[in-house]
Amino acid sequence: MSRMDISISTLLAVLFSSLLFISTSQADSQDILAYLQSLQGMEAEELTDPPEGYRYFLLNYEQPINHLRPWEGSFKQRMILLHRSSAAPTVLATNGYYSSVSTYRYNLTRILGANQLKVEHRYFAESRPEPLDWQHLTIRQAAADHHRIVAAIRPFYQGKWVSRGSSKGGMTALYHRRFYPNDVDGTVANVAPLSFGRLDHRYVTFQNRVGERSCRQALKRYQRHLLERRESMKALISDYAKEQNWQFSVPGGLDQVLDYTVAELYFQFYQYGSFDNCHDIPDAQATDEALFEFMKEWGPLSFMTDVGIKTFEPYFYQAISQFGYPKLLTRHLKDLLLYDPNDYRVYVSEWPEPFDWHAMWDVAQWVAFNSRHVMLIYGEIDPWTAAAFFLPDSTYRSTYKFMVANGNHGANITTLNSQDRKHADQMLKRWTGVNPIKIETLDEQNEGYDEDLYPYLTINGGFNKYIK
Repeated sequence: MSRMDISISTLLAVLFSSLLFISTSQADSQDILAYLQSLQGMEAEELTDPPEGYRYFLLNYEQPINHLRPWEGSFKQRMILLHRSSAAPTVLATNGYYSSVSTYRYNLTRILGANQLKVEHRYFAESRPEPLDWQHLTIRQAAADHHRIVAAIRPFYQGKWVSRGSSKGGMTALYHRRFYPNDVDGTVANVAPLSFGRLDHRYVTFQNRVGERSCRQALKRYQRHLLERRESMKALISDYAKEQNWQFSVPGGLDQVLDYTVAELYFQFYQYGSFDNCHDIPDAQATDEALFEFMKEWGPLSFMTDVGIKTFEPYFYQAISQFGYPKLLTRHLKDLLLYDPNDYRVYVSEWPEPFDWHAMWDVAQWVAFNSRHVMLIYGEIDPWTAAAFFLPDSTYRSTYKFMVANGNHGANITTLNSQDRKHADQMLKRWTGVNPIKIETLDEQNEGYDEDLYPYLTINGGFNKYIK
Protein backbone atom coordinates (compact mmCIF):
# COMPACT_ATOMS: atom_id res chain seq x y z
CA MET A 1 0.00 0.00 0.00
CA SER A 2 1.44 3.40 -0.99
CA ARG A 3 1.75 6.37 1.33
CA MET A 4 -0.82 8.17 -0.81
CA ASP A 5 -3.31 5.32 -0.29
CA ILE A 6 -2.73 5.43 3.47
CA SER A 7 -3.20 9.21 3.50
CA ILE A 8 -6.43 8.94 1.54
CA SER A 9 -7.62 6.14 3.86
CA THR A 10 -6.86 8.25 6.94
CA LEU A 11 -8.64 11.30 5.50
CA LEU A 12 -11.72 9.26 4.60
CA ALA A 13 -11.83 7.71 8.08
CA VAL A 14 -11.71 11.18 9.64
CA LEU A 15 -14.47 12.42 7.34
CA PHE A 16 -16.68 9.41 8.14
CA SER A 17 -16.07 9.82 11.86
CA SER A 18 -16.87 13.52 11.68
CA LEU A 19 -20.15 12.87 9.91
CA LEU A 20 -21.16 10.18 12.40
CA PHE A 21 -19.92 11.70 15.65
CA ILE A 22 -22.27 13.63 17.95
CA SER A 23 -21.60 14.82 21.47
CA THR A 24 -22.14 12.53 24.44
CA SER A 25 -24.58 14.95 26.04
CA GLN A 26 -26.69 15.02 22.87
CA ALA A 27 -26.69 11.21 22.60
CA ASP A 28 -27.55 10.78 26.27
CA SER A 29 -30.80 12.73 25.84
CA GLN A 30 -32.02 10.27 23.19
CA ASP A 31 -33.53 6.82 23.37
CA ILE A 32 -31.11 4.19 22.07
CA LEU A 33 -33.45 3.12 19.24
CA ALA A 34 -34.01 6.71 18.14
CA TYR A 35 -30.26 7.28 18.25
CA LEU A 36 -29.52 4.22 16.13
CA GLN A 37 -32.18 5.12 13.58
CA SER A 38 -30.71 8.61 13.28
CA LEU A 39 -27.36 7.26 12.08
CA GLN A 40 -26.74 7.50 8.37
CA GLY A 41 -26.74 4.05 6.78
CA MET A 42 -28.06 2.28 9.91
CA GLU A 43 -31.14 0.04 9.97
CA ALA A 44 -32.29 -0.78 13.51
CA GLU A 45 -35.11 -3.08 14.63
CA GLU A 46 -36.01 -3.81 18.23
CA LEU A 47 -36.65 -7.50 18.87
CA THR A 48 -38.71 -9.23 21.53
CA ASP A 49 -37.72 -11.46 24.47
CA PRO A 50 -34.49 -9.77 25.57
CA PRO A 51 -32.58 -10.93 28.65
CA GLU A 52 -33.83 -9.36 31.86
CA GLY A 53 -32.60 -5.78 32.15
CA TYR A 54 -31.69 -5.50 28.46
CA ARG A 55 -33.16 -4.31 25.18
CA TYR A 56 -32.46 -6.36 22.08
CA PHE A 57 -31.77 -4.97 18.60
CA LEU A 58 -30.96 -6.27 15.13
CA LEU A 59 -28.81 -3.80 13.21
CA ASN A 60 -27.67 -3.63 9.61
CA TYR A 61 -25.07 -1.00 8.84
CA GLU A 62 -24.01 0.16 5.39
CA GLN A 63 -20.26 -0.31 4.94
CA PRO A 64 -17.96 0.43 1.99
CA ILE A 65 -16.74 -2.71 0.28
CA ASN A 66 -13.41 -0.90 -0.13
CA HIS A 67 -12.74 1.72 2.56
CA LEU A 68 -10.07 3.31 0.35
CA ARG A 69 -12.65 3.90 -2.40
CA PRO A 70 -16.04 3.97 -0.66
CA TRP A 71 -17.85 5.30 -3.71
CA GLU A 72 -17.32 1.99 -5.52
CA GLY A 73 -20.03 0.09 -3.62
CA SER A 74 -21.32 -0.99 -0.23
CA PHE A 75 -22.79 -3.89 1.71
CA LYS A 76 -24.89 -4.29 4.85
CA GLN A 77 -23.07 -5.56 7.92
CA ARG A 78 -25.22 -7.40 10.46
CA MET A 79 -24.92 -6.69 14.18
CA ILE A 80 -26.81 -7.65 17.33
CA LEU A 81 -26.97 -5.15 20.18
CA LEU A 82 -27.96 -6.00 23.75
CA HIS A 83 -28.44 -2.62 25.40
CA ARG A 84 -28.47 -2.31 29.17
CA SER A 85 -27.50 1.25 30.01
CA SER A 86 -25.59 4.12 28.45
CA ALA A 87 -23.51 4.28 31.65
CA ALA A 88 -22.51 0.59 31.62
CA PRO A 89 -19.39 -0.75 29.90
CA THR A 90 -19.82 -2.14 26.40
CA VAL A 91 -18.35 -5.38 25.08
CA LEU A 92 -17.57 -5.25 21.36
CA ALA A 93 -17.69 -8.84 20.10
CA THR A 94 -15.69 -8.94 16.87
CA ASN A 95 -16.94 -12.24 15.53
CA GLY A 96 -14.71 -13.93 13.01
CA TYR A 97 -17.49 -15.74 11.18
CA TYR A 98 -21.28 -15.36 11.09
CA SER A 99 -23.31 -13.94 13.97
CA SER A 100 -26.51 -15.65 15.02
CA VAL A 101 -29.46 -13.45 15.91
CA SER A 102 -29.76 -14.45 19.55
CA THR A 103 -29.62 -13.07 23.07
CA TYR A 104 -26.49 -15.04 23.93
CA ARG A 105 -24.19 -13.06 26.23
CA TYR A 106 -20.48 -13.77 26.32
CA ASN A 107 -18.81 -14.46 29.65
CA LEU A 108 -17.12 -11.07 29.52
CA THR A 109 -20.47 -9.34 29.05
CA ARG A 110 -21.95 -11.17 32.00
CA ILE A 111 -19.14 -10.60 34.48
CA LEU A 112 -19.01 -6.87 33.63
CA GLY A 113 -22.80 -6.37 33.51
CA ALA A 114 -22.14 -4.79 30.12
CA ASN A 115 -23.91 -3.83 26.96
CA GLN A 116 -22.95 -6.13 24.09
CA LEU A 117 -22.49 -5.31 20.42
CA LYS A 118 -21.87 -8.44 18.34
CA VAL A 119 -20.60 -7.85 14.79
CA GLU A 120 -20.73 -10.32 11.95
CA HIS A 121 -17.51 -10.45 9.93
CA ARG A 122 -17.54 -9.07 6.41
CA TYR A 123 -18.15 -11.65 3.64
CA PHE A 124 -19.94 -14.08 5.99
CA ALA A 125 -23.65 -14.99 6.05
CA GLU A 126 -25.78 -11.82 5.75
CA SER A 127 -22.75 -9.52 5.53
CA ARG A 128 -21.67 -10.53 2.03
CA PRO A 129 -21.14 -7.99 -0.74
CA GLU A 130 -22.68 -8.80 -4.08
CA PRO A 131 -20.88 -9.60 -6.23
CA LEU A 132 -18.03 -10.93 -4.09
CA ASP A 133 -14.68 -9.30 -4.77
CA TRP A 134 -12.21 -11.33 -2.74
CA GLN A 135 -9.41 -8.76 -2.93
CA HIS A 136 -11.24 -6.64 -0.33
CA LEU A 137 -11.40 -9.42 2.25
CA THR A 138 -8.36 -8.28 4.22
CA ILE A 139 -7.58 -7.66 7.88
CA ARG A 140 -7.27 -3.93 7.23
CA GLN A 141 -10.66 -3.67 5.53
CA ALA A 142 -12.30 -5.62 8.39
CA ALA A 143 -10.59 -3.38 10.95
CA ALA A 144 -11.98 -0.35 9.14
CA ASP A 145 -15.46 -1.91 9.38
CA HIS A 146 -15.13 -2.10 13.14
CA HIS A 147 -13.69 1.40 13.35
CA ARG A 148 -16.71 2.91 11.57
CA ILE A 149 -19.06 0.95 13.83
CA VAL A 150 -17.34 2.22 16.98
CA ALA A 151 -17.30 5.77 15.62
CA ALA A 152 -21.03 5.56 14.96
CA ILE A 153 -22.31 3.88 18.14
CA ARG A 154 -19.84 4.65 20.91
CA PRO A 155 -20.83 8.34 21.29
CA PHE A 156 -24.13 7.18 22.83
CA TYR A 157 -22.32 5.42 25.69
CA GLN A 158 -20.37 6.92 28.58
CA GLY A 159 -18.95 3.61 29.86
CA LYS A 160 -15.67 2.06 28.76
CA TRP A 161 -15.48 -0.31 25.80
CA VAL A 162 -13.69 -3.68 25.76
CA SER A 163 -13.39 -5.80 22.63
CA ARG A 164 -13.41 -9.55 22.85
CA GLY A 165 -13.25 -12.58 20.61
CA SER A 166 -12.46 -16.27 20.60
CA SER A 167 -10.31 -18.03 18.03
CA LYS A 168 -10.80 -16.15 14.74
CA GLY A 169 -12.87 -13.60 16.65
CA GLY A 170 -9.92 -12.98 18.96
CA MET A 171 -7.66 -12.59 15.95
CA THR A 172 -10.14 -10.07 14.52
CA ALA A 173 -10.16 -8.09 17.78
CA LEU A 174 -6.37 -7.84 17.74
CA TYR A 175 -6.27 -6.83 14.06
CA HIS A 176 -8.77 -4.06 14.84
CA ARG A 177 -6.58 -2.82 17.71
CA ARG A 178 -3.50 -2.95 15.49
CA PHE A 179 -4.93 -0.36 13.09
CA TYR A 180 -7.20 1.55 15.50
CA PRO A 181 -5.62 1.09 18.95
CA ASN A 182 -7.73 3.77 20.66
CA ASP A 183 -11.18 2.61 19.52
CA VAL A 184 -11.64 0.56 22.71
CA ASP A 185 -10.18 0.62 26.21
CA GLY A 186 -9.02 -3.00 26.33
CA THR A 187 -9.12 -6.34 24.52
CA VAL A 188 -9.62 -9.92 25.72
CA ALA A 189 -8.63 -12.42 23.02
CA ASN A 190 -9.26 -16.09 23.76
CA VAL A 191 -7.35 -18.90 21.98
CA ALA A 192 -6.28 -16.58 19.15
CA PRO A 193 -3.49 -18.03 16.98
CA LEU A 194 -0.90 -16.21 14.91
CA SER A 195 0.23 -18.49 12.09
CA PHE A 196 3.29 -17.70 10.03
CA GLY A 197 2.59 -18.75 6.48
CA ARG A 198 0.78 -21.58 4.79
CA LEU A 199 1.35 -24.96 6.43
CA ASP A 200 2.93 -23.63 9.63
CA HIS A 201 5.07 -26.50 10.95
CA ARG A 202 4.84 -25.41 14.58
CA TYR A 203 1.49 -27.16 14.70
CA VAL A 204 3.06 -30.49 13.70
CA THR A 205 5.56 -30.20 16.54
CA PHE A 206 2.75 -29.49 18.98
CA GLN A 207 0.59 -32.39 17.76
CA ASN A 208 3.54 -34.75 18.18
CA ARG A 209 4.06 -33.72 21.81
CA VAL A 210 0.64 -32.94 23.27
CA GLY A 211 -0.51 -35.17 26.14
CA GLU A 212 0.52 -38.75 26.81
CA ARG A 213 2.23 -40.79 24.11
CA SER A 214 -0.21 -43.67 24.68
CA CYS A 215 -3.16 -41.44 23.79
CA ARG A 216 -1.48 -40.04 20.71
CA GLN A 217 -0.62 -43.52 19.50
CA ALA A 218 -4.15 -44.81 20.12
CA LEU A 219 -5.55 -41.92 18.12
CA LYS A 220 -3.13 -42.53 15.25
CA ARG A 221 -4.03 -46.22 15.18
CA TYR A 222 -7.70 -45.31 15.15
CA GLN A 223 -7.17 -43.02 12.14
CA ARG A 224 -5.50 -45.87 10.31
CA HIS A 225 -8.38 -48.22 11.13
CA LEU A 226 -10.78 -45.76 9.48
CA LEU A 227 -8.75 -45.58 6.28
CA GLU A 228 -8.14 -49.32 6.21
CA ARG A 229 -11.92 -49.78 6.19
CA ARG A 230 -12.36 -47.15 3.49
CA GLU A 231 -15.27 -48.73 1.63
CA SER A 232 -17.25 -49.38 4.81
CA MET A 233 -16.67 -45.82 6.02
CA LYS A 234 -17.70 -44.37 2.67
CA ALA A 235 -20.93 -46.35 2.78
CA LEU A 236 -21.68 -45.11 6.29
CA ILE A 237 -20.90 -41.51 5.30
CA SER A 238 -23.22 -41.84 2.32
CA ASP A 239 -26.08 -43.14 4.45
CA TYR A 240 -25.55 -40.47 7.09
CA ALA A 241 -25.41 -37.73 4.45
CA LYS A 242 -28.81 -38.81 3.15
CA GLU A 243 -30.24 -38.62 6.66
CA GLN A 244 -28.84 -35.11 7.11
CA ASN A 245 -29.71 -33.99 3.58
CA TRP A 246 -26.04 -33.24 2.90
CA GLN A 247 -24.41 -33.06 -0.50
CA PHE A 248 -20.71 -33.57 -1.22
CA SER A 249 -19.42 -32.14 -4.51
CA VAL A 250 -15.68 -32.08 -3.84
CA PRO A 251 -13.66 -33.37 -6.82
CA GLY A 252 -12.52 -36.53 -5.04
CA GLY A 253 -15.98 -37.53 -3.84
CA LEU A 254 -16.33 -39.53 -0.64
CA ASP A 255 -12.69 -40.65 -0.77
CA GLN A 256 -11.60 -37.05 -0.39
CA VAL A 257 -14.26 -36.38 2.26
CA LEU A 258 -12.97 -39.33 4.29
CA ASP A 259 -9.29 -38.41 3.94
CA TYR A 260 -9.79 -34.79 4.99
CA THR A 261 -12.10 -35.68 7.88
CA VAL A 262 -9.79 -38.36 9.26
CA ALA A 263 -6.71 -36.12 9.08
CA GLU A 264 -8.49 -33.18 10.72
CA LEU A 265 -9.85 -35.43 13.47
CA TYR A 266 -6.52 -35.72 15.28
CA PHE A 267 -6.18 -31.94 15.52
CA GLN A 268 -9.79 -31.49 16.55
CA PHE A 269 -9.66 -34.20 19.22
CA TYR A 270 -7.26 -32.07 21.26
CA GLN A 271 -8.85 -28.81 20.18
CA TYR A 272 -12.22 -29.63 21.72
CA GLY A 273 -11.56 -32.59 24.00
CA SER A 274 -9.71 -33.53 27.15
CA PHE A 275 -7.37 -36.29 28.23
CA ASP A 276 -10.39 -38.12 29.66
CA ASN A 277 -11.54 -38.76 26.09
CA CYS A 278 -8.46 -40.87 25.41
CA HIS A 279 -10.20 -43.84 27.04
CA ASP A 280 -13.01 -43.65 24.44
CA ILE A 281 -10.85 -44.13 21.35
CA PRO A 282 -12.01 -47.32 19.55
CA ASP A 283 -9.46 -50.07 18.95
CA ALA A 284 -9.00 -52.58 16.14
CA GLN A 285 -11.77 -54.83 17.49
CA ALA A 286 -14.43 -52.11 17.19
CA THR A 287 -17.22 -52.52 14.67
CA ASP A 288 -17.49 -50.32 11.61
CA GLU A 289 -20.42 -48.56 13.25
CA ALA A 290 -18.41 -47.83 16.41
CA LEU A 291 -15.52 -46.44 14.40
CA PHE A 292 -17.92 -44.24 12.44
CA GLU A 293 -19.71 -42.94 15.52
CA PHE A 294 -16.43 -41.75 16.98
CA MET A 295 -15.56 -40.09 13.67
CA LYS A 296 -18.91 -38.28 13.67
CA GLU A 297 -18.23 -37.08 17.18
CA TRP A 298 -14.70 -35.77 16.62
CA GLY A 299 -14.25 -35.24 12.89
CA PRO A 300 -15.59 -32.18 11.05
CA LEU A 301 -17.53 -34.29 8.57
CA SER A 302 -20.01 -31.52 7.75
CA PHE A 303 -17.15 -29.20 6.84
CA MET A 304 -16.76 -30.97 3.50
CA THR A 305 -20.41 -30.60 2.52
CA ASP A 306 -21.43 -28.13 -0.17
CA VAL A 307 -23.00 -25.92 2.49
CA GLY A 308 -19.93 -26.19 4.71
CA ILE A 309 -17.49 -25.19 1.99
CA LYS A 310 -19.66 -22.28 0.87
CA THR A 311 -20.17 -21.09 4.45
CA PHE A 312 -16.48 -21.08 5.35
CA GLU A 313 -14.90 -20.13 2.04
CA PRO A 314 -14.23 -16.59 3.36
CA TYR A 315 -12.22 -18.03 6.26
CA PHE A 316 -10.15 -20.23 3.98
CA TYR A 317 -9.54 -17.35 1.58
CA GLN A 318 -8.20 -15.28 4.48
CA ALA A 319 -6.09 -18.19 5.72
CA ILE A 320 -4.58 -18.73 2.28
CA SER A 321 -4.01 -15.03 1.56
CA GLN A 322 -2.98 -13.51 4.94
CA PHE A 323 -3.57 -15.59 8.10
CA GLY A 324 -1.61 -18.70 7.26
CA TYR A 325 -2.80 -22.07 8.52
CA PRO A 326 -1.63 -25.24 10.30
CA LYS A 327 0.05 -28.21 8.74
CA LEU A 328 -1.89 -31.30 9.77
CA LEU A 329 -0.13 -34.38 11.10
CA THR A 330 -0.42 -36.93 8.27
CA ARG A 331 2.92 -38.76 7.96
CA HIS A 332 1.54 -41.82 9.76
CA LEU A 333 -1.31 -41.98 7.20
CA LYS A 334 0.71 -41.41 4.05
CA ASP A 335 0.37 -44.96 2.71
CA LEU A 336 -3.42 -44.92 3.14
CA LEU A 337 -4.40 -41.44 1.96
CA LEU A 338 -5.65 -40.89 -1.59
CA TYR A 339 -5.81 -37.09 -1.20
CA ASP A 340 -3.61 -34.61 0.63
CA PRO A 341 -5.59 -33.03 3.51
CA ASN A 342 -3.05 -30.20 3.66
CA ASP A 343 -4.09 -29.05 0.19
CA TYR A 344 -6.55 -26.18 0.78
CA ARG A 345 -7.48 -25.73 -2.89
CA VAL A 346 -10.69 -27.66 -2.37
CA TYR A 347 -11.97 -24.98 0.01
CA VAL A 348 -11.84 -21.93 -2.27
CA SER A 349 -13.16 -20.97 -5.68
CA GLU A 350 -10.24 -18.60 -6.26
CA TRP A 351 -6.69 -19.24 -5.04
CA PRO A 352 -5.04 -15.98 -3.95
CA GLU A 353 -1.45 -15.23 -4.89
CA PRO A 354 0.92 -14.11 -3.62
CA PHE A 355 0.69 -14.77 0.11
CA ASP A 356 0.88 -11.57 2.16
CA TRP A 357 3.77 -12.37 4.51
CA HIS A 358 3.85 -8.85 5.93
CA ALA A 359 0.35 -8.91 7.45
CA MET A 360 0.92 -11.32 10.36
CA TRP A 361 4.46 -10.20 11.12
CA ASP A 362 3.19 -6.63 11.36
CA VAL A 363 0.43 -7.62 13.79
CA ALA A 364 2.85 -9.78 15.81
CA GLN A 365 5.24 -6.88 16.18
CA TRP A 366 2.48 -4.50 17.31
CA VAL A 367 1.12 -6.95 19.89
CA ALA A 368 4.60 -7.68 21.26
CA PHE A 369 5.97 -4.15 21.41
CA ASN A 370 3.19 -1.58 21.22
CA SER A 371 -0.08 -3.03 22.50
CA ARG A 372 -1.67 -1.83 25.73
CA HIS A 373 -4.57 -3.21 27.75
CA VAL A 374 -4.53 -6.65 26.11
CA MET A 375 -5.33 -9.98 27.77
CA LEU A 376 -4.66 -13.27 25.96
CA ILE A 377 -6.00 -16.63 27.19
CA TYR A 378 -4.95 -20.02 25.81
CA GLY A 379 -5.64 -23.70 26.51
CA GLU A 380 -2.63 -25.89 27.25
CA ILE A 381 -3.69 -28.84 25.05
CA ASP A 382 -5.33 -26.83 22.26
CA PRO A 383 -3.25 -27.28 19.06
CA TRP A 384 -3.88 -23.64 18.15
CA THR A 385 -1.74 -22.72 21.16
CA ALA A 386 1.25 -23.79 19.05
CA ALA A 387 0.88 -20.39 17.39
CA ALA A 388 0.11 -18.27 20.45
CA PHE A 389 0.98 -14.59 20.23
CA PHE A 390 4.02 -13.37 22.10
CA LEU A 391 2.83 -10.83 24.66
CA PRO A 392 4.94 -9.55 27.56
CA ASP A 393 3.51 -9.69 31.07
CA SER A 394 3.61 -5.95 31.73
CA THR A 395 1.97 -4.08 34.58
CA TYR A 396 2.83 -0.77 32.95
CA ARG A 397 1.15 -1.73 29.64
CA SER A 398 -1.52 -3.85 31.38
CA THR A 399 -0.83 -6.86 29.16
CA TYR A 400 -0.79 -10.51 30.19
CA LYS A 401 -0.97 -13.97 28.60
CA PHE A 402 -2.79 -16.63 30.63
CA MET A 403 -2.49 -20.39 30.11
CA VAL A 404 -5.29 -22.69 31.30
CA ALA A 405 -3.79 -25.99 32.53
CA ASN A 406 -5.19 -28.89 30.49
CA GLY A 407 -7.47 -26.36 28.79
CA ASN A 408 -8.69 -26.76 25.22
CA HIS A 409 -10.11 -24.35 22.64
CA GLY A 410 -12.81 -23.36 25.10
CA ALA A 411 -10.35 -21.58 27.41
CA ASN A 412 -11.68 -18.23 28.62
CA ILE A 413 -11.71 -16.01 31.68
CA THR A 414 -14.11 -18.27 33.60
CA THR A 415 -11.78 -21.28 33.20
CA LEU A 416 -8.79 -19.56 34.82
CA ASN A 417 -7.58 -20.77 38.22
CA SER A 418 -8.44 -18.57 41.19
CA GLN A 419 -5.11 -16.72 41.22
CA ASP A 420 -5.18 -15.97 37.49
CA ARG A 421 -8.86 -15.02 37.65
CA LYS A 422 -8.07 -12.48 40.37
CA HIS A 423 -5.34 -11.02 38.16
CA ALA A 424 -7.67 -10.89 35.15
CA ASP A 425 -10.39 -9.19 37.21
CA GLN A 426 -7.90 -6.56 38.37
CA MET A 427 -6.98 -5.85 34.75
CA LEU A 428 -10.63 -5.50 33.76
CA LYS A 429 -11.31 -3.15 36.67
CA ARG A 430 -8.34 -1.03 35.64
CA TRP A 431 -9.69 -0.80 32.10
CA THR A 432 -13.39 -0.28 32.87
CA GLY A 433 -13.71 0.96 36.46
CA VAL A 434 -16.14 -1.92 37.09
CA ASN A 435 -15.69 -4.76 39.59
CA PRO A 436 -16.24 -8.04 37.69
CA ILE A 437 -18.78 -10.27 39.44
CA LYS A 438 -17.83 -13.71 40.74
CA ILE A 439 -18.42 -16.86 38.71
CA GLU A 440 -20.86 -18.33 41.18
CA THR A 441 -23.19 -15.33 40.85
CA LEU A 442 -23.52 -15.57 37.08
CA ASP A 443 -27.00 -15.96 35.63
CA GLU A 444 -27.10 -19.44 34.12
CA GLN A 445 -30.05 -18.64 31.82
CA ASN A 446 -27.97 -17.83 28.77
CA GLU A 447 -29.13 -19.61 25.64
CA GLY A 448 -26.80 -19.95 22.67
CA TYR A 449 -23.08 -20.48 22.09
CA ASP A 450 -19.93 -18.76 20.93
CA GLU A 451 -20.02 -19.03 17.14
CA ASP A 452 -16.28 -18.49 16.86
CA LEU A 453 -15.49 -21.51 19.03
CA TYR A 454 -18.02 -23.83 17.42
CA PRO A 455 -18.52 -22.57 13.84
CA TYR A 456 -19.54 -26.02 12.60
CA LEU A 457 -22.79 -25.74 14.53
CA THR A 458 -24.17 -23.58 11.76
CA ILE A 459 -24.29 -26.70 9.57
CA ASN A 460 -24.06 -29.52 12.08
CA GLY A 461 -25.43 -30.37 15.48
CA GLY A 462 -22.13 -31.77 16.74
CA PHE A 463 -20.00 -30.64 19.70
CA ASN A 464 -23.06 -29.74 21.81
CA LYS A 465 -21.75 -31.60 24.83
CA TYR A 466 -18.54 -29.56 24.81
CA ILE A 467 -20.23 -26.15 24.94
CA LYS A 468 -20.07 -24.37 28.29
